[in-house]
Amino acid sequence: MKRTIALAILSLAASGISLAADEEPVKITEIFKRDHPDLPEKEILIKRIELGPGASAPPHMHPGMVTGYVETGKLEFQLKDGPLLKLKTGDTFFEPAGSHHMLAKNPDPTAKTVIIAFVVNPKGAPLSTPLEGH
Repeated sequence: MKRTIALAILSLAASGISLAADEEPVKITEIFKRDHPDLPEKEILIKRIELGPGASAPPHMHPGMVTGYVETGKLEFQLKDGPLLKLKTGDTFFEPAGSHHMLAKNPDPTAKTVIIAFVVNPKGAPLSTPLEGH
């Protein structure tokens, strides 16, 4: 059991998501993945991301472009040099490839946030990379 929990925490850390001890787990589910039909060096991914109450991601960078849809809940979102966006159910966001994603947080202390992320990523590249020094 302890090994399973440790592996889950390591998986979350590798995905760029961090959790405080009292937060619910973050669940990331791959809904779709395929080679891009027109760009052989790219792949298309769709991820469902559940952020527990108060959960947030550390600053990170995505090598591919990301379009997101807030399926349920609230999301505080900010790219480097961009405005702080306070998104809610039904809102969308966009991250150009290589953007520095400085804030992705569920500000609600009692309810989870669900995000659907549509990603065009370099084939075989990680979904995100932590930003050093932030």
